[in-house]
Amino acid sequence: MKKINKYLLIGVAATTLTTSCADLDTEYLGGYVSTVQKEGTLEYNPSMGTASVTGMFTDFAGIFKISDAHLDFGYPSVMIGLDSQGMDYTSKNSGYNWYASYNGYTDRKTTGWPDNMMWMYNYAQIKICNTILPTIPADTEDNTLKFYRAQALAVRAFDYWTLIQVYQYNYDGYADEPGVCLLTDENEVEVAENGAPRATVAEIYDQILKDLNEAISLLEGNPVDAAQIISDKPKRMVSLAVAYGLRARVYLTMHKYADAANDAQAAISNFSGRPYSIEEVSKPGFTSMADASWMWGIANAETDDWVAGGSIVNFPAMTCTFSHGYCDQGGAWRWCSKKLYDMIPATDVRKGWFLDENRQSVNLNSAQQAYIDSFNKAVPNYSEDATANIMPYTNVKFDSYQGVLRQSINASDVPMMRVEEMYLILAEGQAMSGNPTGGLQTLTDFVTTYRNPEYSTTATSAEAIQNEIWNQRRVELWGEGLSYFDIMRLHKDIDRVGCAFPAAWVYQIKYGEEGNGMLYMIPDEEISSNKAFTSGATDKFHENNPVIIQPTPVSEN
Repeated sequence: MKKINKYLLIGVAATTLTTSCADLDTEYLGGYVSTVQKEGTLEYNPSMGTASVTGMFTDFAGIFKISDAHLDFGYPSVMIGLDSQGMDYTSKNSGYNWYASYNGYTDRKTTGWPDNMMWMYNYAQIKICNTILPTIPADTEDNTLKFYRAQALAVRAFDYWTLIQVYQYNYDGYADEPGVCLLTDENEVEVAENGAPRATVAEIYDQILKDLNEAISLLEGNPVDAAQIISDKPKRMVSLAVAYGLRARVYLTMHKYADAANDAQAAISNFSGRPYSIEEVSKPGFTSMADASWMWGIANAETDDWVAGGSIVNFPAMTCTFSHGYCDQGGAWRWCSKKLYDMIPATDVRKGWFLDENRQSVNLNSAQQAYIDSFNKAVPNYSEDATANIMPYTNVKFDSYQGVLRQSINASDVPMMRVEEMYLILAEGQAMSGNPTGGLQTLTDFVTTYRNPEYSTTATSAEAIQNEIWNQRRVELWGEGLSYFDIMRLHKDIDRVGCAFPAAWVYQIKYGEEGNGMLYMIPDEEISSNKAFTSGATDKFHENNPVIIQPTPVSEN
């Protein structure tokens, strides 16, 4: 019998007297506990499920799951990689930039980092969700178990939403095209027997919405909340507001704009926080899920493996200008596009999230600016400079943990959802569902209140307002792992001309063009191990995406 792929098919359960890895949950409940035993245990004592559920969220930031490479640190690494593929986020073309293969589309193949990391991380987490769900009956009356079940459903939906956006083009126009393999707790026996072909894009979205609909119903009116389950950083779990926020993202991706607006409003209404104020974002920040703006985040602590001992295998070490890591060591600073920077008005507080052409920012105090100046060593050379010389437009959005300069403890939390995104989804949903005036008002109210009191726009049509909201998202959510999803859902081309990218990465990539590199390829190990791909079938649902053609750099002259 062929081996079962450890990434996707790791979640299948065996039948009769055979016990497989999916029947056992040794990492989170301890010992060898079968699904049947665990279901009985949780029904008798729901509190025993806490370790399984909290472990699911810990898995977001696990390290060295694929290899000992320093970009192997879970979903935060995927966020950096995704942003690096667009036109607003880059770094130096040097050995200290672990995401050079993302920036340069040089590793877009079945054995490359992008494809393997995305597939492995998300399906490993789907496996955990599929292991938890059979232990909790869908009709349970216990509120704690309802809360647990909702967590697994919401996270599985998030994982599939992430996967479907990079292995196929957008739902709008591609709904019947092959997406990714669909593995749930309900079809695991079938998958074990016959493998899993690629489901259609529409089928994946049907599953995503099914999961989120049930999660919302389980959380609605449920007196149990995350703080009762885990007192330390409870925003690591999915609240009712976050579940609505996830569904708002999904509807927006599907171009179901009225539904997206309704869910964004529900997320705002059910959230007890508020957007960051102008004063709060007039200095580096975005390090703690305790902030009122954060709805959902990945929790980090000083004792975590990816933090302890001065580790630089983590999100802050790769992205934060003030942390000890690949920025101060080798100059792999993360900077924004010059085009994007120039687009931000001087009256907008977010312009200070990035250094100007003289490598200064009004958002920095004297000590922070002096720190920046200590790395201002030469005339900037975006293409060749592999030293610690800092580049113009380098981000100072993200502060270091506890605000310590050259911080060696990289224990900052990682943002997964902020309420600001919900206001922008609400505005776009309104504008694109027949109410452009309302959408423009929502957008204007948000920006003038929280970012730029002098904001104005000439956009009036629904499409122009949508494009203006996209530009606002590019600034507001910079570095938070959402920019590539926006490119894909809006059918945007990637144009890096004039963006201050290294010359080797100045590409113009057309959306939808075959082999252009925008779509990921299913990893070799999956193709060779999954029976649905190796049975000799030749239709597109049993085949990989087209081989990627390396983009050719274009001249900026």
